[in-house]
Amino acid sequence: MTDDKPKGIEQFPLQENTAREIINNLAENYTNRIFFSKHVKERMLKRRVTTSQILMMLKSKHAVFTEGPYEAPNGDWKFNIRGKAAGDIITIVVALKNHQDNPKVALVTVWIS
Repeated sequence: MTDDKPKGIEQFPLQENTAREIINNLAENYTNRIFFSKHVKERMLKRRVTTSQILMMLKSKHAVFTEGPYEAPNGDWKFNIRGKAAGDIITIVVALKNHQDNPKVALVTVWIS
């Protein structure tokens, strides 16, 4: 059984392997901490990407970081990940918030390559 709150990881600058560990844990155990922006929902609908595909990508240990992680001016860590889900090559732009003590993910946009 998992706790109500995932464990944060103190690291600066945030490294790719740490970002992957956090998003894998959130997608596996804390899906209520993954937020779909209005924009990503619109792009998912337009590009026929499902929530299951998004979660599969976030859980994947094989998804490739194509950009980042880099710190945004607001303190979030942003990165792009690309991988295969349900036969499609998908790229997701992710904003990781409060990775040190209360991690959450906001999905910014998605596209199919």
